[in-house]
Amino acid sequence: MGMIWVMARASDHEVAALRADPESIYGFVNSEEAHTAGRSIDLDKEWHAVHFLLTGTADVVNGPLGLILGMFEEVGPDHGYGPAWFIPAKAVCAFHTALSAHSDEEWARRYDAAAAVSDQVYLAETLADEGEEALGFLQADVARLRAFVSAAVDANDNAFALIT
Repeated sequence: MGMIWVMARASDHEVAALRADPESIYGFVNSEEAHTAGRSIDLDKEWHAVHFLLTGTADVVNGPLGLILGMFEEVGPDHGYGPAWFIPAKAVCAFHTALSAHSDEEWARRYDAAAAVSDQVYLAETLADEGEEALGFLQADVARLRAFVSAAVDANDNAFALIT
């Protein structure tokens, strides 16, 4: 087991329905239907390392690159690692713009496994033991995240995220 970060796109209509029934958010975010349709993404256990790579911190960020751990409205019940976060379309778009402003090479140069271990990033020691192979995993996650948010921006979707 372990902590896994998951995010699902949500139209304005879906947001209204989920706000009316916040108990259903967990099922919405983790649904096979959303996954199959490409409307959800999980960064598995590397989520915190991806956040650290993008923001330079293990902490919550109030800024455009803080999509994974940002200052968003908490919605619904706590499912063990806190409630879901509502991420408005405007924040998804700001993240996409900020992420797109940097090349894969820039993200690779920012990777610092020792700093991640020092800042107590979740599973950083394991990633540090994997050496350069870990950077490849993180870069693949960034690429998946980039494609996911691009589709969300094209659809003007909001999102809900949570850690399971």
